Amino acid sequence: MEQRRKALIRLLRDESEAVRKSAAEALERLDGLQNMESLTEKYRSGDKVMKLKVIYAMAKLRADDCLPILIHALSNEEEDIKAAAVRVLGELGDNRTLQPLVKLLDDSSLTIQTLTVEALANFRHDNLAPLLLPLLQRDNKYLVIAALNTLGSLNAFEALDQIVLLTESEDQEVRRTAAEVLGEIEG
Repeated sequence: MEQRRKALIRLLRDESEAVRKSAAEALERLDGLQNMESLTEKYRSGDKVMKLKVIYAMAKLRADDCLPILIHALSNEEEDIKAAAVRVLGELGDNRTLQPLVKLLDDSSLTIQTLTVEALANFRHDNLAPLLLPLLQRDNKYLVIAALNTLGSLNAFEALDQIVLLTESEDQEVRRTAAEVLGEIEG
């Protein structure tokens, strides 16, 4: 570890800004990994603000050791904490976190449902489209739009018939998004 740190510290003085930036990010990640136990403790004992800081710090680490804490945060009663964990897990796109995220499609909060749908766009899994199709019939336009966009990202050919129906929606944004998604899906 010390050899890597020295090499990265040396690269902080490189002539290339891109190299310096990459070295700084790598150094930050290494430091975070060394402090994983401390981060875990801060999450467990911290207040809401500290928990949020830890969750976003774990996004930068992108380490397997972060997944249990992030998954645990999905069950937090504080919507902000749950939302942060959904965003971070969506960024990571690790299939091991897919099931805990899918469970949030039935969360009592429309915000969490919508964020979850958006996060699922970063996963490549054949079984996601059938889970998202019922969301196209919901009353909340933001949830419908998120589902449309995610189905487009997933190239969900099986959703085309339902997406075509949404081109007749009363809501202009839903119609616009449906039109865009119809142009994205290949096949």
